[in-house]
Amino acid sequence: METINRSALLALHDYSVYANNLVLDTAANMSEEELARPISPSHGTVKALLLHLLMCEFGFLVRCTGSPIEGSPDDLESLDLNGIRALCDTVSALRQEYLDGVSEEALAEVVDIQIKQKPFRLARWQMLTQSLIHSVHHHGELSIVMTGLGYPLPTLDPILKYIRDSGQVWE
Repeated sequence: METINRSALLALHDYSVYANNLVLDTAANMSEEELARPISPSHGTVKALLLHLLMCEFGFLVRCTGSPIEGSPDDLESLDLNGIRALCDTVSALRQEYLDGVSEEALAEVVDIQIKQKPFRLARWQMLTQSLIHSVHHHGELSIVMTGLGYPLPTLDPILKYIRDSGQVWE
């Protein structure tokens, strides 16, 4: 089976941080009522969808480390957008720290996990890939629902990030 190595996971992580920030920057223009308006086909509201995205990233990271990680709030519903941004920053920093220190061997190690009360065996790289690609899926959904509320996201296309990161200008 082909695998995704640490370097590729770091690239996906960098893109996820970039896309999460674009979404949160746009959401900062929304009112609390707009963030809580039922519009998402999968999770009801923009706020709930953002929390789902971040908690999946957090949950799979916890499964990779094999031990609890400090920083998950007890009451997600009470978070405002600033709290959601702080949670996003925490998850991103913890994932960066994990990826900076993890070996290729540890990423390839298969571990036992439970998903919806069912046991599975997955490599750590698969769990991290799942969480990062899952976020890409929900970034697309957020683009649709936020546009429907009058807050279109800037394009989330990774090529724009790569061009900007290399010092080039996209026009």
